[in-house]
Amino acid sequence: MKQNTIYKYQLLDHRNGVLIFCAIILAIIIFIPAQITYSEALSKSYESTRIAGIDMASAVFLFICGLVSFKECFLFALQNGISRKSLFKTRLYVTVTLAVTLALFSLFLLTLGAFIEASSTGISYSSLLSMIYPATGILQSSGPFEYLNNFLFLTVLLTAAQALGYLITVALYRMNRKQKITYIVGFYILFFVILPVIDMFISGQISTILLKFLDLSMGISAQNPFIGMFSLTIFAIIVTGSTWVLIRNAEVKN
Repeated sequence: MKQNTIYKYQLLDHRNGVLIFCAIILAIIIFIPAQITYSEALSKSYESTRIAGIDMASAVFLFICGLVSFKECFLFALQNGISRKSLFKTRLYVTVTLAVTLALFSLFLLTLGAFIEASSTGISYSSLLSMIYPATGILQSSGPFEYLNNFLFLTVLLTAAQALGYLITVALYRMNRKQKITYIVGFYILFFVILPVIDMFISGQISTILLKFLDLSMGISAQNPFIGMFSLTIFAIIVTGSTWVLIRNAEVKN
């Protein structure tokens, strides 16, 4: 009963944000073709317009949701006698629920995009999956299998993004003020100052290694989305396990 309560509490905490986000994305998808179609000047200027990769906005949105999801729910749970384990478990349910919901919303956008592409001249819609893996034979097929691939890929991607955001906010919660400042400033200096400078002096070898790792782990050169799904799943498991290590010993802070 208590688990059900904290699950609903966490889910309701995201309800308005999700609805607003979906409304904005839907408005963008509808507005661009409508603006081009009904404006003669734009129709001539934009002979070929592509709406692509808008699914990535869902990943960014859920990452931010993960960043703002811990402290209030943690305090609420402990005040109502809900254990850290129950909070963590229900957070997993919430993460999957939100990922599946926005993945289904992306499939709706894919259907809407196909309709817009069929009924408009010079307007095309591409999903994030088709952008990353354009040459995959599987993805060149249409119908239920295409939707299933998109759904699975987006669900895993959105779960991983949200899990990462949640890990960061839990880690920051465990730190004191000095540690937070050191962590944030140190992260910025390391990744945006030191590494770029070193990379410049060694002819971009760091960038090359990182890009090769990304390519290999996501199966981009192999054009195999299932490699990417597997890597994202492993990443989400590692991040989630690290989050539990931090949560189980977390103390109440003012």
